[in-house]
Amino acid sequence: MKSLMSINNKFMEVSPKNLALMITKSEYTKGIEIYVDINVEEEVNYLDELIYELKRNDLILQIHGNSELPLERQLEYFKKIESYSDYLGYPIVVTLHSLFDEDKDQSLKKTVDYMGNLINKIDNNKIIICLENLNDTPGLDRLEKEYITPIILNDESLYFTYDIGHEIADHGNVTNLNGYMIEEIRNVHIHTSDKKGNDHMPIYENDDNWEDVLKGILFLVNNKYEYNIVYEYNLLECHGKTIEEKINSYLESIDIISKHYGK
Repeated sequence: MKSLMSINNKFMEVSPKNLALMITKSEYTKGIEIYVDINVEEEVNYLDELIYELKRNDLILQIHGNSELPLERQLEYFKKIESYSDYLGYPIVVTLHSLFDEDKDQSLKKTVDYMGNLINKIDNNKIIICLENLNDTPGLDRLEKEYITPIILNDESLYFTYDIGHEIADHGNVTNLNGYMIEEIRNVHIHTSDKKGNDHMPIYENDDNWEDVLKGILFLVNNKYEYNIVYEYNLLECHGKTIEEKINSYLESIDIISKHYGK
């Protein structure tokens, strides 16, 4: 089980080369999960350059995708991800959110149709699609893990990203997981929320959710989970004044938590 950092355009003030070098100085961080807006050329170019630096420094790549893309546009992006898989020499884990509509029945139908069409048109030896459990946010009734469970269990090519941060935000029990779903986990997201309801906050040792975070991770360890854990923070909420200082604070948080399970 390896620890990864979640990155997006907020990190792009730092060159791909320097970002990779900063990550290598962390004791436990072994790669990244990246979200890019594929309609923004600068972000796609950054990812292309970063792929080279990841391979050069033996760092792991994962992708956080966007389920709101039209299917044909998504397939174009997935062809690019398949080429990354060829270059790096391993399947790329891609996390996607469920789709949402006016009610959960419609959200379920749209999600099943979209994921099914996507899976049928990609190389599943190069891309591992994981559906993430969400929490409700103001104005959006999104699909929690109980709703996505049958979608995942009914498709042998679809896996589960277990977002412990979303489970905590919904006041759930982080160890309340169907045994079959534990076997489907191929990715984990970790973050916390503050008393104002702000999500994707960095985790420091005085955090109110510290015990739940460790409980969730150790639960996975005890169930022989062997894939990656992504620390999914809003970079701008990390300690520090400059982007470099905030990145280093992010990496320090990952190291502090990771040392509790030694990965």
